[in-house]
Amino acid sequence: MKFFHAADIHLDSPLRSLALEDPGQLSRIRRATREAFSALVDRAIEEKVSLLLLAGDLYDHDNPNMQVVHFLRRELSRLADHAIRVVIIRGNHDAANRISRYLDLPSNTTVLSDQLPERVILKEYGVAVTGQSFAPGKVSQNLALAYPPPQPGHFNIALLHTSLSGSPDHDVYAPCTLLDLASRGYDYWALGHIHKREILSSDPAVVFPGNLQGRHAKETGPKGAMLAETDGVRLTALDFVPLDVVRWHQLPVDISGLVEVRGLIGPLREGLEAAKRESDGRPAAVRVILIGRASLPGSFLDSPEQVRQLVLEVAAEVSLEDLWIERVRLDFLQGEVIGGEGADADFSLILSEVARDPETLAAALEGDLSLLRRALPEELREELDSSAILADPARLLPVLMDLLYRGEAP
Repeated sequence: MKFFHAADIHLDSPLRSLALEDPGQLSRIRRATREAFSALVDRAIEEKVSLLLLAGDLYDHDNPNMQVVHFLRRELSRLADHAIRVVIIRGNHDAANRISRYLDLPSNTTVLSDQLPERVILKEYGVAVTGQSFAPGKVSQNLALAYPPPQPGHFNIALLHTSLSGSPDHDVYAPCTLLDLASRGYDYWALGHIHKREILSSDPAVVFPGNLQGRHAKETGPKGAMLAETDGVRLTALDFVPLDVVRWHQLPVDISGLVEVRGLIGPLREGLEAAKRESDGRPAAVRVILIGRASLPGSFLDSPEQVRQLVLEVAAEVSLEDLWIERVRLDFLQGEVIGGEGADADFSLILSEVARDPETLAAALEGDLSLLRRALPEELREELDSSAILADPARLLPVLMDLLYRGEAP
C-alpha cells in the first residue's frame, strides 16, 4: 500500500514579497499554494496511492473564503473518485478556521478530533492511522503521550503537528522528544509544523515532510511531500517527491576585492544560472545578497536601486520568463567604515562602539527584538533576526539602509 504524507499546505498564504514588482510574478506567487496542492492530488492519482495524510496547517489563517472552500472540495473529490482515503489533523494555523464550517467533506475524508487521539482503520490494507487535531488556542502540552497503544496486527501510522524539541524558525506547539515518539510503538510518525524536510529516525520512521510550497526567501530549495510504501508489516520505501511550483533561492555573492562594477557580472550570472538549473523547470525566485568588504566605487554602492538594476539586467540575460529577482540585499562593508556620510556615518560610529562590546547590545535589544519578531508574520521574521544582529552588529547598518532605501520596514 502506498501513501502520501504532506503537511503545512497553507492554502492561500499571502506569500507576500516586498520586492517582486511584476504583476505576473505576484499572481503566480499568490496561486502557488493551490497549484502545489493540485500537483499533490495529481501525483497521488498517478502513483495509485491508497491514502493521503495531511499533518496540519491545511489553511493559512482564519478566513472563510468560499473560493478556497470550492477549491478544496473539488480536489478532495478528485481523490474520492479514485478511492483514495484522506486523513487530516488541524494544526496551529487552522485549528479555529471558519472555512471548515462551509466545507461539506466528501466521504473519503476524515478530520480527526481535537479532544482526544482518534483512530481510523483501513481494514483492506491492514493499516491504522491515529492522530489528534489542535483545539483553538495555544497547544503547549505533549499530545504524543496520550496516543494509545498501536493497533495489533496493523501497520500503525501516527499523525502529529508538533515543534518536537523546538526550532528557531517556528513557535512551540505540542512539544515532545524523539524518545517520546519512538517509545509509543508506532511504525510511522507523520509530523507537521516544521517547514524543513527531515527524517529524524528510520526505525520507527519519524518524518517532517516540510511544507508543500516555499512561501518566502527563507524557505529555499525543493519542497513537496513524502511518498511511502508498506507491506502491512514494515515500511518498504520512503521517497521525497518535489511538488512546488515556484522555487526560492538565496544567492550570496562575495564582492570582496572587486574594484570595478563589471566584476560583479560574472559571479552574478553563474549564480543565477545555477538557481535556474536547480529549479528544474519551475520559476526561480531569487534573493541576491552582496557580501564582503567592497572596494567598488562609492557612488554605486550608495545606490541600492542602481545595484538592483544591474542584477535585473544580468537576470534578464539568463532568462526573461522564469527567473525572478525577489530582492537585492546589500550586506557589505565599504572601506574602513560602513555606509556613506552624515547620519549614516554617525550611526556607523555608534555601531562601531557597540561592536566592541556586543554584550551591551544583547542586553539592550534581545528582549525587545524577541517580542517584535513574535508579532511579525512568520514570513517576515527573518528581517529582524536578533541572533544574526547580535552575532555581528557591524552588519546591521547595511541591512537597515537597504530597507530604508526601498521604503520597507523590517
